[in-house]
Amino acid sequence: MTDQATHVHDGYDIYGADFAKDPHTVWEAMRRGGCPVAHSQLGGGSWMVTKYNDIRDITQDPAHYSSRAVEVAGPVPAMGRELFMPPLTSNPEDHKAHRDLLAPYFTPDRVAQLEPFVHEEAQRLAQAIAERGHGDAVSDFAMPLALAVITKILKVPADARDRFVDWVVRLIRLGPLDQAVRSAVIQEKLQYLEQLLEERTRNPGDDIISYLGHATLDGQPLSRKHKLGSLFLLVLAGADTTWSAIGASLWHLASHPKDRATLLADPGIMRTTAIEELLRAYAPVSIARLASEEVELHGRCIAAQERVILPLAAANRDPEVFEDPDVVKLDRKRNRHLTFSSGPHRCLGSNVARLELRIALEEWLRVMPNFHLTDPDGVEWSTGQTRGPEHVHIGVDQ
Repeated sequence: MTDQATHVHDGYDIYGADFAKDPHTVWEAMRRGGCPVAHSQLGGGSWMVTKYNDIRDITQDPAHYSSRAVEVAGPVPAMGRELFMPPLTSNPEDHKAHRDLLAPYFTPDRVAQLEPFVHEEAQRLAQAIAERGHGDAVSDFAMPLALAVITKILKVPADARDRFVDWVVRLIRLGPLDQAVRSAVIQEKLQYLEQLLEERTRNPGDDIISYLGHATLDGQPLSRKHKLGSLFLLVLAGADTTWSAIGASLWHLASHPKDRATLLADPGIMRTTAIEELLRAYAPVSIARLASEEVELHGRCIAAQERVILPLAAANRDPEVFEDPDVVKLDRKRNRHLTFSSGPHRCLGSNVARLELRIALEEWLRVMPNFHLTDPDGVEWSTGQTRGPEHVHIGVDQ
């Protein structure tokens, strides 16, 4: 192994002002400065990888990079003390079987059944903003739309949506920096999910909670831990990530009228290249892996059980892979983005996310073809595990 050297980009802070304002500039500076793998002691300590090929290769190498803990900050949990969310955190030998349990609920045909509901919800939310003449594209549209889909999939009451938002904000935004907050949210969420499981066990339906309550693996009923862990993941994975992608895309269209005009003139590209390009440009998620053993990457020695952060958005802006990576080209043909990760842990809900984003933009543009940011300089972006605009205040042009 090569000796560790002092690198100008070490000591990054993924919750700091630079990352909140423009992480892409930070990642590009790392690549240009010869430090594609940087280190920081902040947030529990981590390494950050910035090049497309490295991020892709690590996601495809579960033997050397474990997914048993995927949070980007906080203390690295001891073996057996991590938050179990199968299949996301499953061991390589168990992963396929755990993923296959949930896969029937996320096939293209199954997801397509959600389309009428998503259209109806998106139209209703957009129409309310249009009638007022102003609104927040995040809290008035993207967030309630994403939560409506989650509660539809789980078949839980609509009044659970506010609870889900609270959990996501406290767990993802605050939890990594405050372990007491994190622990409290986990307990609240597990208690709620256990109640749902008990109810569906007594009165099963055709929903995924009832399915998990009665599912078997290798001929044996799923453990309580497995059932709760999978449900925990389903609530978490479809919320902040999706509303962040929708919010960022609407922010882009509000601030880039030429791209909005392109979609209005040629709406067909929404189903071909436009959605993929917006997903590439505004990938919301950073994931983490733990080195299973000592590894060397670009001359830097990563010790066993140290955290490696993989910002998928950094991979999507790598100039060695994407031409003009910082320019949104809605007709981009070659687009092998890593927004949904790669390898065995590639996002199981990618079909749902694509459906929601496409329908959200279709219905918004149908109801409000012309709109603008009312406070262009006031848009703040979340940091850490998920990046998206906190608020996108818009005015409707008549």
